Amino acid sequence: MRVFSNVIKVGFALFLSLSIVLVSSISTLAAEKTIGSAENNGIKLTINDYTIKNYGQEMVVHYTVQSTSGQQIDGKSLIQKPGFMIGNKFVQGNDTWHKKVSNQQYQGAITVHLPQYIPATSNVSFDSDTVLNQKGQWTINFQIKK
Repeated sequence: MRVFSNVIKVGFALFLSLSIVLVSSISTLAAEKTIGSAENNGIKLTINDYTIKNYGQEMVVHYTVQSTSGQQIDGKSLIQKPGFMIGNKFVQGNDTWHKKVSNQQYQGAITVHLPQYIPATSNVSFDSDTVLNQKGQWTINFQIKK
């Protein structure tokens, strides 16, 4: 009986350690999700994900801005005039919020009011010519599903 009890304890410990490894691996994969990115003038803009809200009338795009040149960045205005071409319709986005993650990285969200009539799956082109008060060209193409 004692041997059986020890086998159960070892089996449970093995199961628990494998579960922890699996959960941490899934968390890492979720944290590294990327829809697309563009880099210009030492600044990398990455779209991490999007969410469709308000019964398909609004899209919230989550992004990360990172200085790849090593210089510290000041995020008073992260993305100026974020524009989205959804299908063949241009929509101006609003930089809703952003927060400083480190000296060289910010995370934030842009809210976009979706055109009234778009297909269930649409091609989107995000475009900005100013990030972190730095002129350049950042364009990211991706697809959304309502």
